[in-house]
Amino acid sequence: MSREDRRLLFRSALAAGTLLALAGFLLRAWVSETLADGNKVHLAFLDLALRDRSRFLAGTLSERWDREQDWPEDLSDVLTRNHADYNRDIFMQVFTLDGGLVAASSNTPPGITLAPAAVPGQGWSTHDSATPDGRPLRLVTYPVHTGQGTGEGLRFHGYAQAGLLQPDTERRMERFTRIMAASLVGFGALFLAALRTAVLAAAERARKESEIIQAAQHRFIGDAAHELGTPLAVLRGEIDIALRRERSADDYRAALASCREEIERLSRLSENLLALATADAGQALIHRAPCDAADLARAVCRRFARVAAEKGVTLAVDAPATLPCRADAPAIGQVLGNLISNALRHTPAGDSATLTAAQEGGAIILRVADTGEGIPPAHLPRIFDRFHRVDKARSRAGGGAGLGLAIVRTLVEAHGGTVTVTSELGKGAVFTCRFPADQPPQPSQ
Repeated sequence: MSREDRRLLFRSALAAGTLLALAGFLLRAWVSETLADGNKVHLAFLDLALRDRSRFLAGTLSERWDREQDWPEDLSDVLTRNHADYNRDIFMQVFTLDGGLVAASSNTPPGITLAPAAVPGQGWSTHDSATPDGRPLRLVTYPVHTGQGTGEGLRFHGYAQAGLLQPDTERRMERFTRIMAASLVGFGALFLAALRTAVLAAAERARKESEIIQAAQHRFIGDAAHELGTPLAVLRGEIDIALRRERSADDYRAALASCREEIERLSRLSENLLALATADAGQALIHRAPCDAADLARAVCRRFARVAAEKGVTLAVDAPATLPCRADAPAIGQVLGNLISNALRHTPAGDSATLTAAQEGGAIILRVADTGEGIPPAHLPRIFDRFHRVDKARSRAGGGAGLGLAIVRTLVEAHGGTVTVTSELGKGAVFTCRFPADQPPQPSQ
C-alpha cells in the first residue's frame, strides 16, 4: 500500500469515526429525551393510580378502626385481595405512626419501609425511593385516621402506603449505550475493513491500468518512431543517391517524385497523430453543422473512382437522393475515405467495394462492404487499435501506418456514434458506422 493510499485510509477512518461518534451521541440524546418524556407521562398516570389505592385503603382501614378500634386481623389478606383486584404490580403496606410495618400485600418487595417524608397532618404524599438493591421505586402514603367531623378531632393511627417499581431508565440507558457503542465499533471495524479492501483493490486496478497505459505509450512511441523513421530513411536514401554523382533530368525528377511521396506520407502520418493527440487531450475534434450524408458518400466515391479503376475493383455507392444530418462534413469525409481506402487496399482485382448511406430511425448509417481477403478472427478485437495492422511485417507496400481505422473510431465516437466490423476470411469485411442524425427522419417517397 502506497503512502497516498495509507493517507486516504487514515482520513477516511477519521471521518468515519467522527461521523459514527456524532451519530451515536445524537442517537443517545434522542433516546434519552424520548425516555424522559415517556417517563413523565408514565409517572402522571402512576401517581393517579397510587393515590387512588392508598386513599381507598386508608378510607377502608379508617372505617374498620372505628368499629374495631384496632387493625383488622385479616389485614394481610385484605391487602393481597385489594392489589390483585386492581393492579397486580402495585403493592400495598400499612404502617404504624412510628413506621412499624403492620401488614403488606404478598407482592411487596422485601425491605420496603415507610417513606421518610410521611407526615400525619398531611394528606397523601408522593416519594421517590429505591429498593435495597437499587431499583427505583415510587411511593404514595396516605394517613389512616378517625374522628373526622367529630368534636374529638382527628386521631391518626398509621399510614396506608401504595408503591410500584419503576423502569430503571438509567440502567436501560447504560445498557443501550454499551450495546450502541459495541455496534458502532463493530460497524466501524467492518467499514474500515471494507474500505481497506476497496482501497487496495482500487490501487491494484490503478497499478494495472498504469502498466497498461505505460505499455501502450511505449508501444505507441515505438510504432510512431518506426513509422516516422521509415519515410525519413527513404528520403535520406533518395537524396544520397541523387547527390552521389551527376544525374540526368529524368533521374532527378524521379528522385524528387519519390521524395514527394514520402513527404506526403509523413504529412498524413503527422496529421493523424495530431488528430489522435487532440482526442486524447479531450479537445473538440468536430464542429457540427447541417450537411448531407448522401452527398458526402457520393463525393468520396468520386474521389476514389480512379484508384479503384486502376486496381480493377468495382466501387459502387448506394445512397438516397438526400440524407440531411448535423455532422462535421470534413470529419465524415475522412471517415469514409479511410474506410474506402482500407477496402481498396485489401480487395483484389475483379472484386467489389460498396458504400451505403441510409437512415434508420434517428441514426445515420454509413456502411463500407468489400468482397476482399477479409480479416482473420484473431485480429478483429484490435482492428481499431492504433498502429495495428494485420500484416506482421508491416510492409510499406501494403500501405498505411495502422492509424486509419483508429482515426475512424475516434471521429465516429466524437459524433456520439459507434463503429463495428464483421468479417469472414476470404469473403470480405463490413464496417458499419452509426451516429445520431439530429434531424427528423425524412418521409418515404
